[in-house]
Amino acid sequence: MANSRDEQLRNSRRLARQLIGAAALVLIVIGVLTVFNWLVAGVRTALDDSDRRARYADRVYGLVMFDVVPFSDASQVDPSVFRQAAIWGTVYRAQQEGAIDSYERDPETGSLILPQLEIDTYLTNLLGPDYPLAEGSFETAEFIYTYNEEKQGYLVPVTGAVGLYTPEVERIWREGGQTHVTVGYIPTLSNTASGELSLTAPTEPTKYMDFIFSRGENRQWYLTALQESATQPQAQATATPAPTAGVDDPQAMVQDNLDSTMTDAVNDPAAAGESGEEPAPEETEPAPEEDGGEPAEDGGEDAGENTDENTDENTEDNTEENPEEPTEE
Repeated sequence: MANSRDEQLRNSRRLARQLIGAAALVLIVIGVLTVFNWLVAGVRTALDDSDRRARYADRVYGLVMFDVVPFSDASQVDPSVFRQAAIWGTVYRAQQEGAIDSYERDPETGSLILPQLEIDTYLTNLLGPDYPLAEGSFETAEFIYTYNEEKQGYLVPVTGAVGLYTPEVERIWREGGQTHVTVGYIPTLSNTASGELSLTAPTEPTKYMDFIFSRGENRQWYLTALQESATQPQAQATATPAPTAGVDDPQAMVQDNLDSTMTDAVNDPAAAGESGEEPAPEETEPAPEEDGGEPAEDGGEDAGENTDENTDENTEDNTEENPEEPTEE
């Protein structure tokens, strides 16, 4: 009995150890999988900077819209350039958030009243707290912005076709203590040579610019320069075939096809017969006369007349040379 009881106790302890070992193994596997998922998520987050690119695209949206010329010092740029960029950058952000209808409208012009405070906030986030802010009406090459003293805001003529380009951040990297942001410029539907709406606007960037950000107060990055990028559009990197005649002008291509069709119809007798028109007679050169006479100039009829005249003349000559002998009665 004692041996049986001891054996049961040993079996019970053995079973308990097995259960504990199995539970520990399960916990180890769960821990390894959890750590692995954390590592994968961390690597994915480190490699995927789409959110960061989107934030930079929002910051430079207004500058890209109007294709601001390069500059090496933001303090030397006309303030109206940045104020216009701030206005449309704010409008774009409101459209993205679906808050554009929340702004007050001017009852006389129907323009959107954009608060001066939002413009100042945009400029401060873009250029830093040391950038001097101004208020009041101003004018650019594109629009005239009227400042409403009572509403403390700008009257913005919101239209459906504003801006030349939309931004697409291509690359972000550090160099020389500065952050370089390569931005691709994608033309809008209204960015054509004629200024009219085009449904065939490119969907890929046609040019690239580098926005240079320097670290300022509170370890934040602020725009200090804009320069041309070494990145080139793919269309310029590949060879393009030489244009063929008539391809660039659709009207000329249609005219060429029409002329070719008409020429084939004239040269093809079967086509001419089907169309009910008689083919033009072929012109042949008359054969030269044996006696050195001049060839006929007027075709078959004149040639026939000349033949008859020559026959009559030959008959008369033969009659004179060989007179008929008189016959006896």
